[in-house]
Amino acid sequence: MRATVFQFAAASLFAALTNAQTYTDCNPMLKTCPADPALSGVYQHTYGGEAPNFKYLSSKDAIKYGGKDGAVFRIAKPKDAPTIVSNFYIMWGKYEVVVKPAPGAGIVSSVVLQSDDLDEIDWEWLGGKPGEAQSNYFGKGNTATYDRGAVHPTDSQARFHKYGIDWTAEKIDWLIDDVVVRTLRPNQVKGDFYPQTPMTARLGSWAGGDPGNEQGVIGWSGGPTDYTKGPFDMVVQSIYIQDYSTGKEYTYSDKSGSAASIKSNGGSIMGGGTSPGQPSSSSPSSPSSAPSSGSSSGPSSSFNAPSNSGRIASTTSKSHPKITLALLAALSTVWFH
Repeated sequence: MRATVFQFAAASLFAALTNAQTYTDCNPMLKTCPADPALSGVYQHTYGGEAPNFKYLSSKDAIKYGGKDGAVFRIAKPKDAPTIVSNFYIMWGKYEVVVKPAPGAGIVSSVVLQSDDLDEIDWEWLGGKPGEAQSNYFGKGNTATYDRGAVHPTDSQARFHKYGIDWTAEKIDWLIDDVVVRTLRPNQVKGDFYPQTPMTARLGSWAGGDPGNEQGVIGWSGGPTDYTKGPFDMVVQSIYIQDYSTGKEYTYSDKSGSAASIKSNGGSIMGGGTSPGQPSSSSPSSPSSAPSSGSSSGPSSSFNAPSNSGRIASTTSKSHPKITLALLAALSTVWFH
């Protein structure tokens, strides 16, 4: 009986541990990392060809240019995951993409801000749910709970919309066609997990419904994916990014992962918020146990979603150390009792 209980618990904990894994080339909460090159201004690109100052994370050949509507991020077969990432960072700022997400059960389109220590702010769309968009966030790679997301009604696959993220020390706004649909403030976040470190801009799609994924991911994405019904195209018209801070590069002065630890070489860390471009007077306010906010202009609901960063190919895989220790402790309790 004990062996049966142990096997069940081990399988459950292993699944949770796998979901807790996210990816970064170098996590500054674990070691000293290179400085993050700063955008320190505004970036704009309307798709006719490749976006300058972005690199391919995966499936370069699955991104098609020259179409009448914009760049096509195509999933046609298993393991396709067309994804690009900026070679610059912003420290508080704005990210807007005019996009029509991909259709198809199990297909996930995403617009992401992500930092080296795995702070993350997302827009995501499930191909099997054409009437909605999902907003989400993560802090310091913490995926111990999945209560951060919200669902927002929109005809996402019927026509192009502009989806925006306005990220400051005071709040995060998610916007659709310049209308705020959700606001999150630091004191609404459980624990010190409000996103607060320099972010890259990411854009891509992947097959959450691929048969090789975990059952929880396949179920969340609305899969499994039937590739015979493809290809599944996400179409992107334009990108706009604004960095509210200035300077050549951003560095972490310690391993806390806090906004107060971020320094600018040759510029200033700006607060954004009510006065974008003004120096930040404080780090995000003290966290509380209040739940995250949902939509501020229409119905929304919470949901369980994986961290998008765990689905983007990179060179290093790290589990959040506190989560790993908690899972191992729980496993030991089952084993020895």
